[in-house]
Amino acid sequence: MKRLIFPLLLAVALPLEAQTPVYENQFTRPLGDVLSDIQTRFGVRLKFDIDTVGKRLPYADFRIRPYSVEESLTNVLAPFDYKFVKQNENLYKLKAYEYPRRTDSDGEKLLAYLSTLYADKQAWEQRATVLRAEVRQRLGVDTLLNACVPARPILSKVRKFDGYTVQNFALETLPGLYVCGSIYAPRTKGKQALIICPNGHFGGGRYREDQQQRMATLARMGAICVDYDLFGWGESAFQVGSAAHRSSAAHVIQAMNGLAILDYLLATHKEIDPKRVGVNGGSGGGTQAVLLSVLDNRFTALAPVVSLASHFDGGCPCESGLPIQLAGGGTCNAELAALFAPRPQLIVSDGGDWTASVPTLEFPYLQRVYGFYGATDKLTNVHLPKEKHDFGPNKRQAVYDFFASTFQLNKKMLDESKVTIEPEEALYSFPLVKDSKLSSRDASMRPLQQTPDLAKYFDKERYAQLNSDASIEKKATEWVASLGLTNEKDAGFVVTLIYNHLRKVRDWHNDHPYTTVPEGINPLTGKPLSKLDREMIADSAMPREVHEKLMSGLRRVLTEEQVEQVLDKYTVGKVAFTLKGYQAIVPNITPKEEAYILEQLKLAREQAIDYKSMKQISAIFEIYKTNCEQYLNNNGRNWRQMFKDYVNKRKAEKEAEQKN
Repeated sequence: MKRLIFPLLLAVALPLEAQTPVYENQFTRPLGDVLSDIQTRFGVRLKFDIDTVGKRLPYADFRIRPYSVEESLTNVLAPFDYKFVKQNENLYKLKAYEYPRRTDSDGEKLLAYLSTLYADKQAWEQRATVLRAEVRQRLGVDTLLNACVPARPILSKVRKFDGYTVQNFALETLPGLYVCGSIYAPRTKGKQALIICPNGHFGGGRYREDQQQRMATLARMGAICVDYDLFGWGESAFQVGSAAHRSSAAHVIQAMNGLAILDYLLATHKEIDPKRVGVNGGSGGGTQAVLLSVLDNRFTALAPVVSLASHFDGGCPCESGLPIQLAGGGTCNAELAALFAPRPQLIVSDGGDWTASVPTLEFPYLQRVYGFYGATDKLTNVHLPKEKHDFGPNKRQAVYDFFASTFQLNKKMLDESKVTIEPEEALYSFPLVKDSKLSSRDASMRPLQQTPDLAKYFDKERYAQLNSDASIEKKATEWVASLGLTNEKDAGFVVTLIYNHLRKVRDWHNDHPYTTVPEGINPLTGKPLSKLDREMIADSAMPREVHEKLMSGLRRVLTEEQVEQVLDKYTVGKVAFTLKGYQAIVPNITPKEEAYILEQLKLAREQAIDYKSMKQISAIFEIYKTNCEQYLNNNGRNWRQMFKDYVNKRKAEKEAEQKN
């Protein structure tokens, strides 16, 4: 018995929520509290791009190094696979570990290692053969290309402008799956160059102004230019939802789309000169451009813009979702771009993103490989040290100059002021419809309202999650649309806020099934805990911060009335519906009674939003309805009798209706 005294005393003295960190609990503290202390101790600001909800740090204070904020952050973040990036002397950004992003020094070490693998053209070409084959295999693109349907594009009418035309297309690739884009063509006759232009992640997608300027200007200069939606962006999002974009499937589907478009254009446009086929894109579009050049030797000129680095493979699964960088024992986008040697290549970089290292790191490496062919004059770097990550005028000018020189385009037609900027809807291949789904203009085509069954090509569980994400995204978007917000930034913020909350509720529910709660007795009923009881217990353990983040975010940009509208969406209007029931059951209900009941129902509503199923939501409301009924009983009412009288009244009314 004596052995139990000290542990019992310790437990009594240190309640769970108020425990001082001690050896017995591994000196644990909430991660958020530790990071807050670091800010105060070192006089720095931490910019959070991580989730600290519910996370506790063992041996917390022992990880702090009083002489170094950076060593402290390293020790504190390491158990959670988080890292920090120094923004300036007093600001650090906290981020989750990113497998495709490394440091400049990592890139330098990798390129130095890769350079040891080939000292001459022969050794390089042996390496190149291995890389090309393994990239294809790891991407799995041939499986999809073999499953592609024959090209039967839906084409819009040709729109004529000053020196160029535009025609929208929808090309079916996999059964039921369409890639949509636009073909910008010169109004001149004769052989023409072709430039495939995969889109990047710039706001507005391929419909933005600078994209139209680049496409149309190159067309005016004498090249057929084709751009198309990212998978899950633009019209593709109408089919598969935008959540599908952040998937490994997007990586291979976008590559398949680019190759399918190339095949279609070369087969049907006899005016295209096959010796002048380029590929050009910015940011994520630049990553795609390099990948397409690895997959297909028909490209004769390559121009990745603000994308190429040895230490960054692309921050989206559509660029790095499949492990192509593991090809050949380990590679990077700089080495993949080197596979294009000795053909002409332009690399545009700037000082405001990860391409800042190009002039001193990636470009010299590429020059060495091009030197194996005596073709260093075919390689160009335009570096803009004072610019940031965009596809601005100077970057477009570099692209115009490169293709004008490489493909002998007409520079006299280089005049962006002659370009007509069309509204986004004009570039759609399908008309907009109310339910945001595609509809075909051609009745002979298979109905596009059907989401294509892509799960047969990819991991079924992952696609089930993507479908769930798409459903949640649609729900959040519709809820916010019903508020009629005029500020697009606020609307986007609220959509993201609700989307993230709904996902966390879903994921917690799925990761904490009722079986994680032991069987037992419900103390209120004396009966065994039901499955619903155990689900409720499991889901109620979700960290409170999830709820608080949603509510504080909603109240930051919405009025209280709008917040209530959102909560009503979560609970399918149960407050109004239940209040109406009380008004019908309680004779001559007083304003005071009604106010109390409404208050309880609103409390139920806010608590219920953190539960996944309607059964759970109803169970929460039952708890607060019990409070209402006890309140009525305590204030001279007889709830049981009132309810009985109401039931009898309704029964009599129904009988009378049947007789009549």
